[in-house]
Order: sequence, then structure tokens, then C-alpha cells
Amino acid sequence: MGLAARPTQSRPKGAPGGILWRAEQVEESGKEGTMARVRYVATTEAQADARKVFAQMEERGSAILNLHRALANSPNTLRNFMRLGNSMLFHGVLSPALRELAVLRIAQMTGADYEWAHHVPIARQVGIGEEQIAGLKGWHTSPYFDERQRTVLRYAESVTSAVTVPDEVFREVRAHLSEAEVVELTLVVGYWGLVARLLVALKIDVEPSFAQYLPPE
Repeated sequence: MGLAARPTQSRPKGAPGGILWRAEQVEESGKEGTMARVRYVATTEAQADARKVFAQMEERGSAILNLHRALANSPNTLRNFMRLGNSMLFHGVLSPALRELAVLRIAQMTGADYEWAHHVPIARQVGIGEEQIAGLKGWHTSPYFDERQRTVLRYAESVTSAVTVPDEVFREVRAHLSEAEVVELTLVVGYWGLVARLLVALKIDVEPSFAQYLPPE
């Protein structure tokens, strides 16, 4: 989930390819039984620039997710929201594995199960092991994380929970990452923290095709 699904041949930087990135159309929503607090805008009902975005996605064979349809209620913000996520997924300088560890930890901390479900497949594709996914909450003491990964997770937790970052935490992350990578990591935490808040506040439903990746109850 960069939350901007791409055509079959496109995938996040570092991903070897796999089922997540094939075109997989999500059913038109707005049906009975959804939990969402806002309407899922059907393609035929989209207004302004959102209508163009949906048309372009359908032409490319990209999946239009429930989050996209919810955000289409604010039609002139959808395109740039997606562009920012795509810039980090497809054109970033930060290691995709480090990015996905940060995103999954944000999803855990904020209770954004939708974000978790969309990023577990991506994490697997970019090399995150099952032990790391299962043991992410206990990364502080888990033997499955190296020092670089721990540093990134510590930084991500600081930005997510407190916004401020202690000097020692910043020194640690700077020892492992370049300035460009630190800036991008901060963007990753901010962007997917925003996504998590949208998902949780608006109660966006996980699409059936991603339900298998939801965290255990």
C-alpha cells in the first residue's frame, strides 16, 4: 500500500515482484455492511480531478483501493496524496526493507490494521523475514533485527509517539543513514502516520483480497 496501486509491471523499489503488484480490481464499494464513516466514491460518481485519477488508474489496470475511494470525497487532494506515497515507494533512496519495517511499526503503534495488511506483502517482497514481522513489537530484544534496523525503528517510534526526537536517537540514526536517507525516513514516518490516521479515524474497510494479511485478533 503506497496506497497508490500501480500497473502489473510496476512495483516498489527493491521488490522482486509478486502477486501484490498485478492489477487486481477492488469491487465498487459503498455497499451495506461496510464500516467506513465516509462514502466510498464510485468511479462513475467521482468529481473534479478524482474522476481523472480514477480513469487513469483504470486505463493502466491499477487497483482502486477503498482508501482512494474514501479520499475521493476530497477530489482535488487525491492525486498529490498518491504522488507523495509513490515517490517514496518507487523513487526513494532509503532501503525498501528499512522503509517497510518503519511502516509496519507505525501500523502497529496506531492500530491501523488496513495499513498493516497492505504492507505485509510488500515487506515480504523486499526481504523482511517472517520472524521479523511476527516479532516486530519486541524488536528491542529480538535477535532477528540488526543494529541498523533497530536504529530506524527507534527513530520511527520517536517521531510517531512523541514527534520530538532525542539527540541521542538522532545521532544513532545519522550514524547509519545519510542525510538524504534520514530526511526520507522522516517523510516515510510522517506520510504513513498520516495514512494510518485517515484509515483509523474514517474506519476504512480492508479489501477482501488483503484480509488474509490482517494481524491476529
